[in-house]
Amino acid sequence: MVKTDFLIIGGGPAGLSAAIEAGKRGVKTLIIDEGVHLGGQLLKQTHKFFGHEGFYASVRGFEIAKKLTSQLNENVSIMEQTTITGIYEDIITAYNRLEDSVFEIKADFILIAVGASERFIPFENNHLPGVYGAGAVQTLMNQFKVLPGKRVLMVGSGNIGLIVSYQLLQAGAKVKAIVEISNRVGGYDVHARKIKRLGVPILLNHTIKKAIGEDRVEGAVIVQVDSNMNPLEGTEREFAVDVICIATGLIPSIELAAMAT
Repeated sequence: MVKTDFLIIGGGPAGLSAAIEAGKRGVKTLIIDEGVHLGGQLLKQTHKFFGHEGFYASVRGFEIAKKLTSQLNENVSIMEQTTITGIYEDIITAYNRLEDSVFEIKADFILIAVGASERFIPFENNHLPGVYGAGAVQTLMNQFKVLPGKRVLMVGSGNIGLIVSYQLLQAGAKVKAIVEISNRVGGYDVHARKIKRLGVPILLNHTIKKAIGEDRVEGAVIVQVDSNMNPLEGTEREFAVDVICIATGLIPSIELAAMAT
């Protein structure tokens, strides 16, 4: 049994910020996080952030994670590589991967700061190895120095899709195209211009139709869509790729919150 005044589930920027403030006020705080290191999405971000200097503008994401973690004081305890498996009326259960053990937590207050998971879209053969979410690609490249493939089709032109495309290019991959179902680029123009200067086409009013391959991704078929986002037959195009990267938004991870209500 682990007892704490304040349990924070998730050690990303929100969880870390809360722990810093709680620690300053002398609150006994425990951060539980599934990752190898605290920082959440920040650990994947190798680019410099925009905004105000007071909010870490011109600082790379993984460096922000280190800065936030360094501000935790002796009132804050950390359990990494640990998953909260249940929030019940009288107890919280957790699993520690490092020790391969299940344990219980008693907490007076709980903050759920688990972020979001990637939203996938349906298309033929989307189960094949080689279909990744953009966050998974960032984790492989920026945290573990693993290039997921050499030829990539990016689906989605929001900031995540544009930034990950640029990072893939920096890592030595070739981004064959970025497809966007809307009639405009979703991300900042500064990111889109940088991608275009490197020769990557951004195909608006297009989406992915299917992945090609038997045991892994060997290609992708895209298709143009009409004003109602319905596929237009006869407009299919095929790309030889070994990675299809999906950057089509996020879904809040509400499972623990739903369990707690």
